Amino acid sequence: MTKGLDRLKGLSTSVGTKLFIILILLLAFAFVVIVYYNINTYTNHLHQNVLKNAVQVSNIIKSACYYSMLKNDRESLQSIIMSVGSQEGIDGIRIYNREGIISFSKDKGEIHHVADKRAEQCYVCHREEPAKGLVPTKDLTRILTSPEGYRQLGLVNPIENSPECYNAPCHAHSKEQKKLGLLDVKLSLKSIDEEISATRKRMVVYSVALILFTALLKGGFIVLLVHKPIKKLIKGVKEVAKLNLDYKVDVKSNDELGILANSFNEMTKELKNAQSHLVFSERMASLGKISASVAHEINNPLSGILSYAKLTSRILEENGADPEKIKIALENLKFISEESKRCGEIVKNLLLFSKKTFGTIKGEHLSTLIENSIRLVEHSAKLQKVKFVKEIDGENDIVVVDTGAIEQVFVDLFINAIEAMPNGGLIKVSTKNGKDDIMITVEDTGCGIPEDILPRIFEPFFTTKDAKKSTGLGLCMVYTIIEDHGGKIEVFSKVNEGTKFVITLPRLSKKLS
Repeated sequence: MTKGLDRLKGLSTSVGTKLFIILILLLAFAFVVIVYYNINTYTNHLHQNVLKNAVQVSNIIKSACYYSMLKNDRESLQSIIMSVGSQEGIDGIRIYNREGIISFSKDKGEIHHVADKRAEQCYVCHREEPAKGLVPTKDLTRILTSPEGYRQLGLVNPIENSPECYNAPCHAHSKEQKKLGLLDVKLSLKSIDEEISATRKRMVVYSVALILFTALLKGGFIVLLVHKPIKKLIKGVKEVAKLNLDYKVDVKSNDELGILANSFNEMTKELKNAQSHLVFSERMASLGKISASVAHEINNPLSGILSYAKLTSRILEENGADPEKIKIALENLKFISEESKRCGEIVKNLLLFSKKTFGTIKGEHLSTLIENSIRLVEHSAKLQKVKFVKEIDGENDIVVVDTGAIEQVFVDLFINAIEAMPNGGLIKVSTKNGKDDIMITVEDTGCGIPEDILPRIFEPFFTTKDAKKSTGLGLCMVYTIIEDHGGKIEVFSKVNEGTKFVITLPRLSKKLS
């Protein structure tokens, strides 16, 4: 559950997610504007067509009634209105005379009713008195609501006086009368509104579907072109932070992220070269510290060898040497042989340590690695009157490690312990074998590390010693090597009581395998 929440939190803060959200918001905004514009344009266009058709319908009705009005055939005129009014979409037809009385209507109950000049169909012309003569077509229409709740379009079409009317023998219209009445038509907008509503819904649904499709498409491109490369770069940075300088970021593209990945790989390559130089420098520093004690250690047996060689030469140069002197000469030669062999071992161990390289992974007894490391520094330890106390569990202590690197760890820890005890002391080395790992403890009785310095001892180039005598890389290398093996190292120290390093080393490191 916690991992899922952390992953969700990571997604919510990633660049790819933010870019995706911004693009979707912009896309949604653009679609909303486009859909709104299209719906309004479509609705206005439909309304214009409806108005035009309404005017045509009104004119057709007036034309159909023209002959009956000219003949003053009221029955025929009413019949025409009833017939036309029964057509779908026509909710009402009225003919008003010039006094505002309904002379003919689809609804016979309305006939002979007097219209109120303030009514919607009259107010357009009678807003001012006397009534307007000419009224724009758009002002002759109005939107109504039917008793059933749907919209209606009302259109007032004036019936003008014409020569056929005022010259007809059956009419009493004078030539001066401009308008004889008006035709009022109500058309249903129910089907039009339903079509507009359906069209609006379809456009919204299609737009949402298109937004989702585009979002998925853009999301896929963002994941492929942005999120995954950035994720690989982040992983690369984390690996380098763990000092895994062999890690390569696999981003194959020619864009900015590809250039960044290539630059990152070049940087890790340079860092690895720099690390190799630092490792070499630290090894040379360790050799320098060991060499002083080795020179002193070799000097003692060489002095003895020289003295005994001269003494033996004198004995053998004497003529008629008695058997007792020959016996002494043989003992001297044996001493020379043993001391020469000891010098050879000292030099051999030093050469092996200097030539040993990192990167050789193999199975080895941990006790052997510890013994090899102790042999390299035991001469320095003797000079400082430091003794080793070993409590090593040699049973089933095989580990698959970089043997050169692990020996470097022990040598650095032993040298630091020896330098912390200028007046002598003890170095206790102990191991405890587990099923999957081995715990190694290196403990000294030296001066200890102050509490304020303790958290910084693994930092690169940090040292409390003379900068000319120390590179400040020893414990940093120790920490890096143990981390590279998938292990961990802890330090406990008290001033004037000593320091203890506890290493947990896997038998088989997943990082190395």
